Amino acid sequence: MRGLAWHVWILLLVMGQVKLSGQGTLQFNKAMILTSDSGQKTVPANKVWKVESYSFSQTLFYNAFGNYGNINWSNSNQNPCTGATSGSSTINFFLMSSCPTLNSGLLVNGFKVHAATYNAMPIWMPEGSSLLVYSIPCFNTVSFSVPSNTAVRDNSNGSVLCGPINVTAGAVPNSPVVSILEFNIIP
Repeated sequence: MRGLAWHVWILLLVMGQVKLSGQGTLQFNKAMILTSDSGQKTVPANKVWKVESYSFSQTLFYNAFGNYGNINWSNSNQNPCTGATSGSSTINFFLMSSCPTLNSGLLVNGFKVHAATYNAMPIWMPEGSSLLVYSIPCFNTVSFSVPSNTAVRDNSNGSVLCGPINVTAGAVPNSPVVSILEFNIIP
């Protein structure tokens, strides 16, 4: 036991003579927000990035439109657009869905960052590392127009909305948002 204590004492004495130092001091430089429109970015020389957060896209797309049927307006079921308490209207519906989370993501040095990592942020990136925010657009599969003061049912949540509503079939951007802090490395 006495031999072990002596070895520990010698080790501490030797380590006490070793100067411990890191790569330098970090000094805040700027904050950045990146989306899929930002293109691939590279951490500049003498900088380090701290990827603070990744927010999934919450984009919705329209994937159905049709006739919902007739609705009778009454005192307990007023027309939300005109306030009518009598009569009936033919009402249409639309359906929206969320763009799949698999349609977007984050690549660090060419490798996909998995969803579990998003909960374990931050990600520290040294100089020369690359980052790419990507997204594949979702598509409105229908086009439709709802005139002013015309009721239409949102089948996604059961609410009745009022026009005007104009939707054109085609690509819907759905980029996630990535927040980054950039630090200078001071030797």
